[in-house]
Amino acid sequence: MVVVDQEALKERARNLGALNGMSFVLVDLQPPGMPTEANLEVHFFNSNELAAILGEVVANPSAASQIFPISGGYRITAGSMTGQVRVTGVGAGPTATSLALTVAPIGDYSTYTLSLDHANVDPIFADLPFKFRPGCFTTDCAPNWESPPPPEEDPGIDYLAKDYDSFRHTMIAAMGKRVPGWRPTSEADLDQTLLELFSAAADELSDYQDRVMNEAYLGTARNRVSLARHSRLMDYHIHQGNQASTWVAMELASGKDGVLPAGLMAWTAGPDLAGRSQMFRTRELVRVNTLLGRMGLYTWSDTQRTLSAGSVSADLRLATNTQLDADTVRDLIRSGAVTHLLIQEWLNPATGVSAGRDPRKRQLLKLIPGPAAAETLRDPLTGRRIVRVRWQEADRLREKYCFTVQCPSGKVEDVSLFHGNLVRAFHGRLQQAHFLPPDQPITGQDQYHYERTDLGTGRWGTICLLPELRVPQEDAKDGPADLHPLAYRSTEPGGDVPPRSTLEVTVELPDGSMNPWEERISLIHSDGSPEGGNHFGVETDEERRSVLRFGNGINGQELPEGAVVHCQYQVGDPLAGNVGTDTIVHFDQAFDLLVNQATVWNPFDVTDGRAPEPPREIIRRVPEAFRFRQLRAITLADYVRRAEELPRVSRATARYAWTGSWRTVQITVDPAGTETLDDDLRRQVAAYLDAVRLIGEDLEIRPPRFVPLIIAVSLCIDESYWPEDVYFVLVQEFSDGFTPDGRRGFFHPDLWSFGQELHASQIVGRAQAVEGVDHAVSVTMKRWDEITAGTQAILRVRPNEIIQVHNDPDHMELGSISFGLQGGRR
Repeated sequence: MVVVDQEALKERARNLGALNGMSFVLVDLQPPGMPTEANLEVHFFNSNELAAILGEVVANPSAASQIFPISGGYRITAGSMTGQVRVTGVGAGPTATSLALTVAPIGDYSTYTLSLDHANVDPIFADLPFKFRPGCFTTDCAPNWESPPPPEEDPGIDYLAKDYDSFRHTMIAAMGKRVPGWRPTSEADLDQTLLELFSAAADELSDYQDRVMNEAYLGTARNRVSLARHSRLMDYHIHQGNQASTWVAMELASGKDGVLPAGLMAWTAGPDLAGRSQMFRTRELVRVNTLLGRMGLYTWSDTQRTLSAGSVSADLRLATNTQLDADTVRDLIRSGAVTHLLIQEWLNPATGVSAGRDPRKRQLLKLIPGPAAAETLRDPLTGRRIVRVRWQEADRLREKYCFTVQCPSGKVEDVSLFHGNLVRAFHGRLQQAHFLPPDQPITGQDQYHYERTDLGTGRWGTICLLPELRVPQEDAKDGPADLHPLAYRSTEPGGDVPPRSTLEVTVELPDGSMNPWEERISLIHSDGSPEGGNHFGVETDEERRSVLRFGNGINGQELPEGAVVHCQYQVGDPLAGNVGTDTIVHFDQAFDLLVNQATVWNPFDVTDGRAPEPPREIIRRVPEAFRFRQLRAITLADYVRRAEELPRVSRATARYAWTGSWRTVQITVDPAGTETLDDDLRRQVAAYLDAVRLIGEDLEIRPPRFVPLIIAVSLCIDESYWPEDVYFVLVQEFSDGFTPDGRRGFFHPDLWSFGQELHASQIVGRAQAVEGVDHAVSVTMKRWDEITAGTQAILRVRPNEIIQVHNDPDHMELGSISFGLQGGRR
């Protein structure tokens, strides 16, 4: 079927020149009602040859069917013979460019073709299709259509072809089948080159499809971002590694006092930032003072030269002896500006020189809070001002520290010293990045463009790709591609705590205002408002490249139009920050006047830098962690386990109750160490369970139902013991408190829980363990309000009941136990 360009056809019709052709035809059947012939009004593109045609027909009427032959028809065919559809007459038309044709007989419902056989007629416009009875005469009124050619044979598809070789083999076999006589020849031929290119492209596409499908499942995923998202669905947060951190001690020059701002840089190796130096940076404001740099122990005229192991206090001797300086140090400690002290041995106690000292003999001491942490004293004998400090019991001195020793060369002081100018430093080089809108040109250093997905209304919001920092080749440890990834803050591994990066993001609006945005592990709980949606997320892939992602206006606020994103963060290999003791000895002395001419060192080995959790460990741990601790409550056992996770809850039980409108989970809580469920614990349990409860279930927190008992025990006492002495021991053993040696009494609240039965053998066993008891005669027990005689074997309780025996003479309704003693010394 020929495809006709209608525009070109119209252009040809406008430029026929001396030629002519038929444009369209109108059909009219006559007479109306019972037509016997048809009048065809044929319109032409111009008037050329129309007069000649009329003259020929006038001269020879039979020439009409020869000049305008008709073809087609099914039941009534067209032709020049009698009885066939043909033109019987030609006359002038209503316009100068038309002719009127008379056709008899009338044809059937099929399509006929009117032709024009005359000189100077364009062959393209010499035929016109027409119908004698235009309209729809079928049930479906479908247009005529040509039957398509028979389908070609489908190519053979080898679904096992998944790599380069199998794809190439499939293409060679297809070429041999479709091109007769084709054979693979030289690899330099064009057909061989194209086959190899297509095979390589198919291999890459197949590999990409396999990797995409693998990322849909936790067991086969290898992309770190996919693993992190799968893990969050099961309440597990993968560990991204964390930067190393350490305490840095500082000795200031004389007369320095003030607040050290955050951002001080310290490093290892050489005195500059080049080479393989490991950078550390402070984050918080720190109060420093020259007086806190070196503090000795006041020995009270050499009567107390040593602090023994287990000490929790010390008398500090300052470099000066003024009441003002002593009060200054005291107030710094009391106010919380100084929270830790470092005790370190500097000289060998045996020789009084640094050689041979124990470099591991140093300890960090956390001071107790409040006014009791420090006080000033004055030695009335010498007039010396001192500061007495106290630290927490958990930081008792692990070893003995000598401060003044007597050596052959004489008395040596300051063998050990206290240091109070301590600052926390975190590993990583400081970097900055500024992300501009895509339509703004980059004009400065560290500037990049952010990308809005789907014009800012897409699923992923706005994306900022943090630049990769690579150290120069001469400074790289692992070659020219030594990448420094984004550093993460210290978080405990295990999946419970989401990782948090060192990114500090500030968004600059077009009006110049600066707004800090907060990091979230996911934007699913963020909304589109500035109050609850100014959040961003960070994702780091297996190549250690990090992407900063903003919200899309639904989950998280959309980044405003024309905004500029300012990022400040640290980069570095987490394990590279694990450096040894006394290696961080260089710092930026121009950072602040307080640290000019100061001395710094790290007193401890840095060991808390952790590598990212490897994929194989993530795949293994996530399902186990999901089963170990589910952050949801579906069954009653789930509610019980979640409630018992709270430290103030000893035991819990749960049951369903129907309130008439919905199902309620009634949770009965046994408080730890007491029998009273106070309002604070009730609210704490309700809030904790409300976050994990099943939607549609209400919660009701109930106190336990205590069952007071009346127990009578008859015992036989050994003849060598006074019954009165044994009686007092028995009362202590079966109390609800503690025995004199620190053991819990038999009826201590934490030893009894919901539904726990009481067996007579338990009472007999505990009683016979008391020295002086020979044997048990009888045991009877019953509920306090029960009218029966009681049982001598087992007392059963319901699942929400707890046994209670206070044995208080003023409150017998809270349970009692009595002992009938026989025998003994008389």
